[in-house]
Amino acid sequence: MKHLIVCREMPPAPSGGIGRYVEQIAGLLAGAGETVHVIGQLWAGAEQPVEERHGGRLVIHRLPFEDWQALRGGRPRFDPRTRPLGPLFRSELPARCFAWQAALLAERLIESEGIDLVEAQEYEAPLWFFQLRRALGLGPRCQPPCLVHLHSPTEFIARHNGWRPDRPGVAMAARLEAESIRGADALLCPSRFLARQAEERYGLAAGTVEVIPLPLGDGAPVERDPAVWERGTVCYVGRLERRKGILEWIDAAAMVAPSHPDARFELVGANVLDPSGIGGAGFVEHRIPRAVRSRFHFHGGQPRAALRGFLAKARIAVVPSRWENFPNTCVEAMISGLPVIATRQGGMAELISDGESGWLVDEADPAALAGALERALATPPERLRAMGRRAAEDVARLCANDRVLAAHLAFRSAVAARGAGCSPALPGGDPATLRDLAEGRIPDPPRPRIHLLRPLRKAVRSPRRAAADAMKMLGRLAGRIEP
Repeated sequence: MKHLIVCREMPPAPSGGIGRYVEQIAGLLAGAGETVHVIGQLWAGAEQPVEERHGGRLVIHRLPFEDWQALRGGRPRFDPRTRPLGPLFRSELPARCFAWQAALLAERLIESEGIDLVEAQEYEAPLWFFQLRRALGLGPRCQPPCLVHLHSPTEFIARHNGWRPDRPGVAMAARLEAESIRGADALLCPSRFLARQAEERYGLAAGTVEVIPLPLGDGAPVERDPAVWERGTVCYVGRLERRKGILEWIDAAAMVAPSHPDARFELVGANVLDPSGIGGAGFVEHRIPRAVRSRFHFHGGQPRAALRGFLAKARIAVVPSRWENFPNTCVEAMISGLPVIATRQGGMAELISDGESGWLVDEADPAALAGALERALATPPERLRAMGRRAAEDVARLCANDRVLAAHLAFRSAVAARGAGCSPALPGGDPATLRDLAEGRIPDPPRPRIHLLRPLRKAVRSPRRAAADAMKMLGRLAGRIEP
């Protein structure tokens, strides 16, 4: 088969679990003799429009989007006066600019390469323009089915991050994602947890969403000294984000720390809790009691290659999310040989056996997490080692690369054999407006007013916050100035 995957986050572009999944599954499919085309984003270290791997069976096409060398906020790498790219980039959802380019490139690849199946995630709806153009008869005559892979719908992210659902960018992303999901010919998800939630939310029949776990990739067990199992760290790896339960986890750890003077807590990940960029020092100052502050270490964002080193120093890992799908961080911690503290609000409960390979609580509640942490810290070193060994065995069995690859090949073959069904259907909306969008007639978005005096007023109350706001304003200005 010939597969096409659309993913702006294809590494080395900035990515989380979505980009990691695409990199892994594309490599596994190509290694099995399949032909895979990926449409990703130009980025530092990946600046060639076309790159080939696996003897030419994996072909990565990269499109211009934001300039990674620009001021905070990013500027486009294309001429912003170009239509429709400029208006799309300046809209409430700039990712539509990538989706438009990807739609046109996907159509060319379908015609020239004989693509059998087109896949993309739901997040940012990168297939929406492609699906719309197909529904209006603007794409190629050949119509391979569209597979939408559920990772993290914006609506779910917003709910658990406390974002207002009527924010323009959130509302637009949620609407386009819902239309892309409902218009897909097949749906795939790595966790039963999100699959069932999506079926209920989007009005899908039970069992509509196929469930295949994420592949294990290159993860492997780590040998730890006995001293690590006695005094190793309790390690959180992931973005510092409300949805990830990081606030509840810090509160829980601060509650338990006084009674366990040897416990040390490491937090590894970029802080996205506040757009003004409050760092780890801010957490220590505002959230952690002074008596235990020295035992909390915030390491910020780290390159992927460094994560294994943090896990090697740990005796316990934690995934305290308010809501999750099937987190790579849990998979990677378990395969390294660590028992994990986690909530049941995600696919973690499909990986962890409570009391055998980790400790589960119902939700991201500080008291519940503190109870699980007490249980974990009271576990003898040899028992921790045995639980870590069980965690590695369980995740290796569920997420084994050959097992996941076989499931993908069978599912993709069945979807390709069925062909396109839902995807030629027109999404809701005014037909004339949809036709204009599909053909690239996109008006300039209204330019929001920039309040130049607001940062000055804030400077009196909070100089640190005002400086961060000024940097954000400069970033927005940089993105709007046309050469």
